[in-house]
Amino acid sequence: MSEADSPTADFLSEAISTSGRTQREIAHRSGFTRANVISMMKHGEMKVPIERIPDLADACGVDPKEFARVAIAEYHPEIMNILRHIFGVDLGNDNKSLERSR
Repeated sequence: MSEADSPTADFLSEAISTSGRTQREIAHRSGFTRANVISMMKHGEMKVPIERIPDLADACGVDPKEFARVAIAEYHPEIMNILRHIFGVDLGNDNKSLERSR
C-alpha cells in the first residue's frame, strides 16, 4: 500500500503538514515511542490504528471524527455501510477537506 492509494495516509500526511509540528512531536504527543511509526503510517506502509486516532488527531489539531470516518471507510467499508444504514445519515465523503479543530 502506498500513500497514493490510501485516503487515511493522505489525511494523516496533510494533517502533519498543517500541524506545524514535527513527526517526532506528533509521535510523542500521541503516545508512540518512535517517530518512524508516524512516517510509516503517513506513507501508507502501516495502517493507522483506529484506537489511536483520537490521540493522533489531537496531536495534529484535526477533527477526530473526520479522521475516524476516513479510516473506517477505508479499512472497514462494510462497517461504514452498516453505520450509514442504521443511523440513516450520510457520514461524509472521502473528498471532504481537512477541518482544523482549534
